[in-house]
Order: sequence, then C-alpha cells, then structure tokens
Amino acid sequence: MEQTWSDIAAWYDDLIRAGSGPHETAVRCLLGLLPPSLNGQSVVDVACGQGLASRALAAAGAARVVGVDSSPQMVALAQRHDSPPGGSVEYVVDDAQTLSSLGSGSFDGATCQLALMDIPDLDATLASVVRVVRPGGWFAFVIGHPCFLMPDARPTAGDDDGRPALVVRGYFDERFWRSPNPQGVRRAGNHHRTLTTYLNALARAGLTVEEVAEPMATGRLAAERPLYLEVPIFFAARTRRAMA
Repeated sequence: MEQTWSDIAAWYDDLIRAGSGPHETAVRCLLGLLPPSLNGQSVVDVACGQGLASRALAAAGAARVVGVDSSPQMVALAQRHDSPPGGSVEYVVDDAQTLSSLGSGSFDGATCQLALMDIPDLDATLASVVRVVRPGGWFAFVIGHPCFLMPDARPTAGDDDGRPALVVRGYFDERFWRSPNPQGVRRAGNHHRTLTTYLNALARAGLTVEEVAEPMATGRLAAERPLYLEVPIFFAARTRRAMA
C-alpha cells in the first residue's frame, strides 16, 4: 500500500527524536540563511511536519512562529513538543498550496524546510508564501538537492582512492517518485524537479534570491553518510519579496 506523510508521521517523529544527521544539517543550513536577527519577527513555517524547524525558529528569537502542515497527524505530533523557553509556536492544519487560514501580509518571513519537493503545485505554494509575507519580507527554504537526491541516483565506490561517489541519470525527467526503502523518508513520495524549475518558479513568484547554500556534511551526517562530504545533500536559499 502506498504511504502518505500521515501514515509515517509517528515513525518520522521517532526518527527526528532519536537524532537524524540530514535533519540536523537542514536546520543548521536554514538558520544560517536567516536574517541577522529574528527578534520581534513573526514567521510562518510552511509544511512544518512535526515542528523541528518551527521550534528552531522560536529558539533563534522569532517572536511568533506559526507552523502549517496539511497532515493532521503531523500537527498533532508537533503540538506534543514543548516550545523553546520564551518562544511562541502554534500549529495549524492547512494546505501549503493555499495557506487559506492565514491573512495576507501577516508575517515578516517564511520558511519551508525539506518540503517544497513534497508538494504537487510549486507555483501555487510560492504564490501563497508571497501573499502571506509582507512586502519586503523574506522566504528561506531547504530542499533535497535536485542534482543528487533524485530517483535514478545510485551511490558507487568511486575510483581506486575509495572515496564514495554518485552515478546520476535521468536528471531532466521531472516526475513524482517513491523510494523503495521501507524505512526511508521518501517512501511517502517526492516530486523530482530540476534546479532550473525551482529557480524559475521563484522568479515567477516575484522572489529575488539573496543567498544560497549547499552544505557539506559535518558531525553525525558525515559519519553516517560520507558521500555527502563529496556532493551536497541539500540546496537552500533565502529570497526576498519586492517592496509594494
């Protein structure tokens, strides 16, 4: 039976609670792209899952964080986690493609960690983000790197030096896919899109790229998956909505 994010919500929460190199790397990458200070800012965390990034935003000083996810199971799990001391985090069930429960221009910034590739309509999602962020506001996101985390990428031993490598095929074949790994995150499904598609969608939405990142693995991720010392696991960027 094909699984959804709601189906694997409890498993996903347990994975993050136990410590996950990819997710720890994604949080560090996201926080590194944020404006110098979040003090006094309100931030919406789009497709927040069990709230890992939402709590990190509150801990980083955001005055108000609203985590939004379409999965009631994920939102219920997020609500069971304690907010950081002094942080205000609330969670709402809503579709990232509409954000219909949120008012226009009601946030200083928005984030989306490891979720844009899970959402069917990228243009609608970015349009919704632009709507709820005030003019001049920012949007930061982290995605699985579309050049390397893709359906037909296969790790290999590499050359005689023993360094891990990756064989990539089918990069231009944009499609929805599921990982066959019964304990993998992407068994819930993923939309493979080229980097060109993401960047052009940002431009169409009126978002200007200010800074990008392709983090090299460190710590737990480097120990667990040395491949990501050779190629980046994620692509991330901070963008800006134009002033009215």
